[in-house]
Amino acid sequence: MSENILSIKELEKLAQDALINFGAGNDAAYSVAKAAVRAESEGNYICGLLYIPLLCEQLKVEKIKGKAKPSIEIKASAAITVDASDGLAHPAIELGLPHLQEAALSSGIAAMTVNNSTNCLALSHFLLPLAQNSLIGLGFANCPAVMAPPGGKTPILGTNPISMVVPGKHAPKIIIDQSSSAVAMTELILRRDCGHQLEEGWALDQDGTPTVDPSKGLAGSMVPSGGYKGFGIALIVEILSVALSGAQLSSQANPYFGDKGGPSKTGQCIIAINPMTFNPNFLTVIDDLCSSIESQEGSRLPGKIKSKNYNHAKKHGLSIEKTFVEQLRSLSTKSN
Repeated sequence: MSENILSIKELEKLAQDALINFGAGNDAAYSVAKAAVRAESEGNYICGLLYIPLLCEQLKVEKIKGKAKPSIEIKASAAITVDASDGLAHPAIELGLPHLQEAALSSGIAAMTVNNSTNCLALSHFLLPLAQNSLIGLGFANCPAVMAPPGGKTPILGTNPISMVVPGKHAPKIIIDQSSSAVAMTELILRRDCGHQLEEGWALDQDGTPTVDPSKGLAGSMVPSGGYKGFGIALIVEILSVALSGAQLSSQANPYFGDKGGPSKTGQCIIAINPMTFNPNFLTVIDDLCSSIESQEGSRLPGKIKSKNYNHAKKHGLSIEKTFVEQLRSLSTKSN
């Protein structure tokens, strides 16, 4: 299969131009393009460039309002709310982050919620700046319903990702970013489009029967990671990102994909903690914890491979299928 080697900057420009061509504002388009390319360069393709055509489609049918202006409100000294105004998630979250960081540094802990939002791709990207400023970042996001409760057949919750980034003495030390389902929904879409079967334990069909057929899985339900425990985590995410923010419940949110329905109106919640407020020896404890993991042969810290992949991509660029590069160029130039 023919591939092109492109730099991170070249890919960011292609993705940004495509989003702008379909109605996104320049700054908002750059925020999303940068996030998608970063995920791709980390090896996290399910939150990467494949989302650019999908977001272009949503912008075209106005499931996402490209020129939306997010607004912020400081509810209390350490409580911040942002309304994404049915626009892209990234500019809304980025609007609130400096205020969240300042509040956490001064108060010890602070929280920010975002409503009327949409897919924010990899949550950990928003938490990295917090960790670079010696803060612990916790992120939660709900998604349109694709996951039934254990024993049920009707989807109630989304894949509802959760993320945590922990600071070290010189750089972010631990990066956790995962969905509450056994696998991200995007993986099912990719398997369907490539004609590949699913792994067992990923999905159920509409009758609640396990299936390896991606089309039946997409029409049915995702399986929670770890069974009822994963559903419990997804429920925690739903409470923090929806009930706290005033966003739309996963079961009521319009789907991210396709042209049916209006804006998804999903939500996010980010909590920032200043660990030094609670324990001045926090960084030493984290070093000891990480050493106990890394000292074991074959083990690694969460996020280590992503960081290694990203640093490699910054130096050497990314290998992207030629047909996909052509698709991005077409999206950035064709009339819509």
